[in-house]
Amino acid sequence: MHPKHIKEFDRFANGYERYKIIQTRVAQHLIQKTSYKGRNILDLGAGSGEIYRAIDWEFDRFYALDLAQNMLRFHPETKVEKILCNFDEDRCWKRLTSLSLSIDQIFASSSLQWSKDLDTLLTRMRSLDCPVSAALFTSGTFKTIHEILQVPSPVRSKEEVLSLFCQHFMIDYEIKRYKLFFPDSKSMFSYIKKSGVSSGHKRTSIGKLKELIRSYPHPYLEFEVVFLWSKE
Repeated sequence: MHPKHIKEFDRFANGYERYKIIQTRVAQHLIQKTSYKGRNILDLGAGSGEIYRAIDWEFDRFYALDLAQNMLRFHPETKVEKILCNFDEDRCWKRLTSLSLSIDQIFASSSLQWSKDLDTLLTRMRSLDCPVSAALFTSGTFKTIHEILQVPSPVRSKEEVLSLFCQHFMIDYEIKRYKLFFPDSKSMFSYIKKSGVSSGHKRTSIGKLKELIRSYPHPYLEFEVVFLWSKE
């Protein structure tokens, strides 16, 4: 992930706590449909702890990995080891290897869509030889905005995500679409900026985006998420 995007996550860490509505729903659904109950869990892109809070079984150790220090600041600490590093970097995985962690389950909720090289990342995840549960926002998120502005989505399509995962894992998957309603355009724009879903990607000027929100045809924003669970 580009350094400027890391800064965006850190910059809006406080606001994220108030705007993580969809991320919370995604984490809860991912956990609800996860059959394996790991004891030593690695959460890639752990953020402020949505996966941790959603888990409904006893575990021994939870490794919360994230690239934004200010996000990890909000993560619960009971049975937790916080690891500050970027899952896209080789040195991050070398560090994980050097720690000799007994990881028996991997989660990644609302984070892997920002990987600059998802194929390599999945190879590294596969090397840990344990069950994987993941949820990624796809290009169907903010679809109407991208169509009106005639700009590409900053994240992959559901087809791309599924194709890459199938090259590394046997999977079960589900695609869910969400609509988040807002009372006015100002609150909608604030959400886009602070939720972490946009990750600071600037596909158009702030002024143009504000004008878009004023003329946006819906009282809601669209989200599309692909959920994936690896099979033995």
